[in-house]
Amino acid sequence: MKPFLEVEANRIQYHKLANKNTVHRSSLLVPRFENTTTNISFLNHFLLKRSNSNVALKITALDNEGRSRDSLSVEIIEPRVYSFNLEGLFEDIDEIREYIVEFYSDKNLFIPFPAVMVNHIGFDFVNTVHSYNRILNDIFEDDKINKHQVYESCIDVISNDEYDTFFNFATGPIKVSKEIHITNSENINKTLPIEIERLSNKNYLLSNIFNNDLKEGSILKILNPKQPLFYGRLFAGIINKKTKSFSANHSYYDSSSTEEYFNNSQSYRTYPYFSDCQNEITMYPIMSPSAIDIHIELFTENRIFKSDVKKIISPSNKPISFNINKLVIEFGLSNVTLFKVVANTSTQKIPTRVNHQLIYSPCESKSKLKSSINVSLLNDGIFTPPQKTGLTWGQILCNEKFETRLGICFNNNFGEPEEVLIEFYSEDGLINSVKHILTPQSSLLFDNLFFKQIHNSDKFIWFVAKSTRPDISAQSFHYHRTTGNASGEHSF
Repeated sequence: MKPFLEVEANRIQYHKLANKNTVHRSSLLVPRFENTTTNISFLNHFLLKRSNSNVALKITALDNEGRSRDSLSVEIIEPRVYSFNLEGLFEDIDEIREYIVEFYSDKNLFIPFPAVMVNHIGFDFVNTVHSYNRILNDIFEDDKINKHQVYESCIDVISNDEYDTFFNFATGPIKVSKEIHITNSENINKTLPIEIERLSNKNYLLSNIFNNDLKEGSILKILNPKQPLFYGRLFAGIINKKTKSFSANHSYYDSSSTEEYFNNSQSYRTYPYFSDCQNEITMYPIMSPSAIDIHIELFTENRIFKSDVKKIISPSNKPISFNINKLVIEFGLSNVTLFKVVANTSTQKIPTRVNHQLIYSPCESKSKLKSSINVSLLNDGIFTPPQKTGLTWGQILCNEKFETRLGICFNNNFGEPEEVLIEFYSEDGLINSVKHILTPQSSLLFDNLFFKQIHNSDKFIWFVAKSTRPDISAQSFHYHRTTGNASGEHSF
């Protein structure tokens, strides 16, 4: 784990000197799973954001022993969406276990993790997660990234007759013959021996590890072995035992043994509220040692409604959650499109990483495969470059079997209304653009009726939202109309 304040220091340096510690390779690893099509999708943000037309993409297919079976390269030079079903690019598909996706440029790419969505497409689900595993560029990056080893967490746990929790462990450029240490909030500890070839991955079911001795909502923490020249998160989530459909996201750091704080007492973040869907927040006690008061704020007609406060103590074995829909009903509100999560401490020390799961799903769905998005609260201590304007972008699924939602808002509820430009791109390029006035106490919401008007094919399209305010962000998710299986991600 790289300390958050070091990440901030690097960002500040980038804005002072654009040619300092330049990045010329940006990469990710993509696992292949049975009964799914593996897709990667991205907008050419290299060109649209940084005017970089000198980018090449290389995709390498790997077998069970981490050997290259084949590779191909593509020039990324057009202002459009690039989408690849990876199994369609190579022969001998049965031999392929994983893919390396790499972007190269003679110009500075700035970020070693590309803004790519990984989509696993099944019969009644499409799971979406942004890039989360990569081979490091050199030993100096390894020095920075891997000097602090911590547990992984933010994994939603269910284990019963119909559903199970799984995690996918990936290896870097060196074979791993070590152990994974797993613990949960019931103080059950497990040691899992692993022996996996280089550049490979393997799924593990918690029911096999804990013999079904897990409570729903249990706090799960997993300690990965150190891997040289590799940065990895676990890919973890819920799987339907019968259909093999799943909803998963990357894990996140357990910072409960790391003391790192902002020099103030409050963090916050706003999120779109979708009245026709279920909206929830779950927060695990994995932040730096602290006692934090959390409440929700709802906005309507220039009024603010505050929920009761829930305290989360880290480290502990007690997560907290908020059902936003119930709060809207309790307050008797209508026309709510935005809610805010607010965290306060009694001291001038609030943890730098206050992570939580933002959960969206269809109302009254029987499916446990919800869209669980890993997000973090923001803080006034985070660096914002002078004269910075807002630009955020992300993926949307357009498919007649799915309902899709997009919500765009500012990260804080203060300030004056601003004009926001939203552009929509497909593989053909720019297909639509709209302008709206966005007030800080509301969200811009888009659904299937809008997406069908601008793009009617079975594709991933991307949006770009622009504003003079630097704090614009977005959340998007989709769910299968019949099963309710959902997935989604935050914007870049």
